[in-house]
Amino acid sequence: MSSPAALLVKVELDALKENAGLMDWSIEQIDDLTFVLGLSAKDGVMYHLRVRCDGYPATPPAWHWFNPATGRIDDRQDTPCGGNFLHSHGVICAPWNRLAYTTVDSRGPHSDWQIGAWQNNSYTRACRTLSAMALRIAYELTKSYQGRLAA
Repeated sequence: MSSPAALLVKVELDALKENAGLMDWSIEQIDDLTFVLGLSAKDGVMYHLRVRCDGYPATPPAWHWFNPATGRIDDRQDTPCGGNFLHSHGVICAPWNRLAYTTVDSRGPHSDWQIGAWQNNSYTRACRTLSAMALRIAYELTKSYQGRLAA
């Protein structure tokens, strides 16, 4: 029997897969709660995210930068930077990213946010589905992106 999180992720992943096809993104489902998403930055560099959705939607997904060739997550050379969103600590700074919370990840810039209230955080804005979150990351990779954290 599937968990409530897995059932919701399945529905949202179906929509995300449709968007990925329209946007020329790559997407691979790893298991019921995990997927890898590939997005292109404005300079043509392809970035991948390994996304874990256990506990979703009570807690936001964990959006890890990922290297599919090596299997490494959150390596600085596989991580984009730019602006306040693509944070210099290597995490996406958004309430809908579990890693942005200091209580979850020491690199997280926010000890002032409550993870259980992520959907009510004013910075969440319209990013309440996996597709909306992916679109926001794609937007930042074309808008505020300044290159890799480590070259």
